[in-house]
Amino acid sequence: MQVEIKLDVNCEIPKVVIYTREITNEITELANRLSSPTTRIITGVRDEKIYLLKPEEIYRFYSENQKIYADGEKGTFLIKHRLYELEEMLENSSFIRVSNSAIVNFDRISNLDMSLSGTMSLKFKNGANEFVSRRFVGKIKKYLGL
Repeated sequence: MQVEIKLDVNCEIPKVVIYTREITNEITELANRLSSPTTRIITGVRDEKIYLLKPEEIYRFYSENQKIYADGEKGTFLIKHRLYELEEMLENSSFIRVSNSAIVNFDRISNLDMSLSGTMSLKFKNGANEFVSRRFVGKIKKYLGL
């Protein structure tokens, strides 16, 4: 893919134009990422301190005992958002809902284990595991192009 940037002092609002022969999944994903507002910072609480977390540093969000947590490079943090709010905030990113209680960052997945019974297990680069609920397996396969 070629990338070209032109500077124009009269340009008030940046504009992106994609020239392509055909619309592919890659082009669609790129257009979605460029057009959607991205969340830059998510706040997490630990030891009565508020931490600023970058989404790319987070492995997963999960619920436990009716609270939402984020597992990341810097540890585990309590998050004030609900999972459905995080899902909306992180739409068109590498974060995918894998169960009623978890959203994972597929940029942090090292491999997938698909069993014969139709279940799927995700292994993170840090060694942790997360199971995919059966009703979300199709969504994961679509995301991965399987």
